[in-house]
Amino acid sequence: MSIVRFTAFFLTFILAPPTNALDNKHNIKWDNLVPQMAPLDNPFTALTMDQRTDFEILIGIRDMKRRGFLSEVDEALEDETEIRERLNRQGLNVDDYIIEYSRLEQEIIKRNKMTNAELDGQIVRLPGYALPLEHKDTGVKELLLVPYVGACIHVPPPPANQIVYVTLKDAYTSTNLYEPVWITGRMTIETTNQSLTYVDGTAGIDTAYTLKGDKVEPYEN
Repeated sequence: MSIVRFTAFFLTFILAPPTNALDNKHNIKWDNLVPQMAPLDNPFTALTMDQRTDFEILIGIRDMKRRGFLSEVDEALEDETEIRERLNRQGLNVDDYIIEYSRLEQEIIKRNKMTNAELDGQIVRLPGYALPLEHKDTGVKELLLVPYVGACIHVPPPPANQIVYVTLKDAYTSTNLYEPVWITGRMTIETTNQSLTYVDGTAGIDTAYTLKGDKVEPYEN
């Protein structure tokens, strides 16, 4: 059977308290970049693992059909019929669940762009992994700060509200890709699209926050 996987972001949300001066900076976490919201109403949590896998396959087949990737004799269409019949026998309304999935998908997309207004203009200190946008002998002055190793390189990037575009006051000499650091500076809610160059290509990365970095420190737990 041809299996297509779909991965969505499910987040927890915490509000961060405000601060006003560099000497009174406060450490924040990545959760603090997302505003408080009501929990997601996710009907798929009540399904078994096998049922959720079947719906993932159906949704993947649906998306491939929309993009014209399947011919009329593709074996994935036989898989679709088989899965629908199996789920119907289990008392599940397949079309209703797919409609709910589309609603949930749109809600996640919307939430992934939402920002925490409490942080706008505040002096913060945030840990993360430095992903340079430029490579110069004198050091790096622009980078993306991301929450985990591997983000944005050959995998889907994190949500825009989980990527921070950093401009540094003083050039920083990066020793490794995804070097763990603390960055202190003034954060603003400002969306950008940054061009990230790989060895084999370039990608545009959407960010929801900008941080004017005054200080970079090696990360220490």
